Amino acid sequence: MKILFDATEISYYLEESGHRAGVFFVALNIFRELKKRNIELVFCCNFKRYYFLKKVMKEIEEFQDIRLLEEHSPVNLFLAKLNYAAKKMPLKLQYGILSLCRYYENLFYRKSGKNLEDLKDYTIYFSPFTPPNAEIMQTAHLKRFMMLHDVIPILEEGKIPQNKRLWCYRLYNSINEYDFYFANSENTRNDVLKHFPQVKPGNIKTILLGASDNFRPCKTNNSKYIFSLCTLGKRKNLIFAIRNFFEFIKRYKINDLYLVLGGGVWKKFEKELYQAIGEFDKSKIIFKGYVKDEELPELYSNALMFIYPSLYEGFGLPVLEAMKCGCPVITSDTSSLPEVIGDAGIKINPACDEELIEAYKKMYYDNFFRELCSERGLIRAKKFTWEKCVSELLKFIEEHC
Repeated sequence: MKILFDATEISYYLEESGHRAGVFFVALNIFRELKKRNIELVFCCNFKRYYFLKKVMKEIEEFQDIRLLEEHSPVNLFLAKLNYAAKKMPLKLQYGILSLCRYYENLFYRKSGKNLEDLKDYTIYFSPFTPPNAEIMQTAHLKRFMMLHDVIPILEEGKIPQNKRLWCYRLYNSINEYDFYFANSENTRNDVLKHFPQVKPGNIKTILLGASDNFRPCKTNNSKYIFSLCTLGKRKNLIFAIRNFFEFIKRYKINDLYLVLGGGVWKKFEKELYQAIGEFDKSKIIFKGYVKDEELPELYSNALMFIYPSLYEGFGLPVLEAMKCGCPVITSDTSSLPEVIGDAGIKINPACDEELIEAYKKMYYDNFFRELCSERGLIRAKKFTWEKCVSELLKFIEEHC
């Protein structure tokens, strides 16, 4: 089997930002599992990230034996170089150039005959996240398989966004009745079928994600801290977690507990976060910022508990990672998160302060319950593997090719 693999998300490999989060790790781990099985893979990439991916493929050994489908369009190559050069420019200029690229892609994109010619050699296209470009969409003999991770922009706006500057504009407008889709949870599958009635139920399959084997118990100390890992954004509900952490330690006169926050930063939310915590004792919060992959297992393992009160998740990889490390979890009872945690932790209403404070209290004071959650989490996490995920993915592809 030969697969044209959209590696746009893998182009963020060398960056330390909010982009190197959930969908990046999904793309990376699916690639690694496919490569283990000797599937012939050829990378393709959205033109905006073309030179970023070329750099990754040159510098990172595991990609050096993979071929990249060339970009032939002179306009695409010019804009790709401009976008690549923008990484050294001020942030506002970076966003301006990215918006320019998106407007071009959504309004003025011209298909390249050479790009179309190259696609004749392929029959299967798979994208872990990025919507296919115009040439791929036009290639009639190509069976297209795409992962859909959530419908967050639709839930936030109440409809399919039509702002051409938004990343989701092309994604949602590419969904159709002919292609095939993978959902990362039953919750996501149901949401897709609800908001995109053109998708046939038989054309979308749930494949639950896995977590890297690097996530395992590795406790090295008895530090008393609560750990949270997420990008900064309103949906992650971080201010709710912080506010109730301070209420908890104040109410029960606790002086030995800290809140450790890790994850990439989205600048537009950073100011709001700091304003919200201004009244509290900042010495009780440790901002780790972006945490390298190899450092995460130790942070999970040594934490007293892991808090993830997200308002909506397509899957919720950090919850699974925490369970694999034996860390007791408090998370929301919404969207896909109950599918991941099962009975291995505490599920709360992410809008109820008292429920979170009581969950903090239960985890902090009840050592037996905390150990029980740890053991249950380790057992439940074994059900989620990349091997199983990719096996189901390949089976679905084979059934429809």
